[in-house]
Amino acid sequence: MKRRAGLTVLGLSLLTCHQAILTAPDGSTMTVVVNPEFIPANGGVSVVSAHIFEPAGTPVADGTVVQFFTTLGDIDEQGKTNDGVARVNLVSDSRSGTAKITAISGPIVNSDGAVEIGTAQVTLVKVTADPVHITDSRSSHIFANVYDLDGNPVANVPVIFEVVQSGTTSGTESMESGGRPIHTDNNGRAEDVMRTRYPRDAAPKTVTVRATTSNDKFDDVTLVIN
Repeated sequence: MKRRAGLTVLGLSLLTCHQAILTAPDGSTMTVVVNPEFIPANGGVSVVSAHIFEPAGTPVADGTVVQFFTTLGDIDEQGKTNDGVARVNLVSDSRSGTAKITAISGPIVNSDGAVEIGTAQVTLVKVTADPVHITDSRSSHIFANVYDLDGNPVANVPVIFEVVQSGTTSGTESMESGGRPIHTDNNGRAEDVMRTRYPRDAAPKTVTVRATTSNDKFDDVTLVIN
């Protein structure tokens, strides 16, 4: 009976040892590197590397587990070190913005990693209006076309439309979106509608509408009312 109890304790001990996760020891340092720092919004991949060194300055043991978390996109839940480096992939999921990455191994936490997704590619915004001269319709469709450095349209980029100047009468123009971001389609285009309550019999005036991406690229278009 005593032998069986002893075997049970030994078995539990072996099981516990088998399940133990190797993590960085106290006093270790971690650096997180991403490559590349900018990826497209659809299926873009960035390699996230966590470099961990023990207090003595030597790489942590091979197989040290690092957990990874991101605020945007999908990332492998964990990686194991080889020569002190654990690597995982961050994959974009059609949303644009900044993916803030946190890596954790035991008591060591690093939240310095960041990857720009989608909007980071935007270098040019071109805004047009149809019609440019508002008469009977009392509205105009505003289009923002978003391009990367090579002149290619960029999809899934959030664009905010706003009236930035409205002649001498304020409060008579508004955007249908109400300031909510509108994402570009597969052709890199986002569309909003500007509506006006400016009296039809009033003197003509000009209105300026601006479209801005989340990386602060923008363009204006000026319309004439009446």
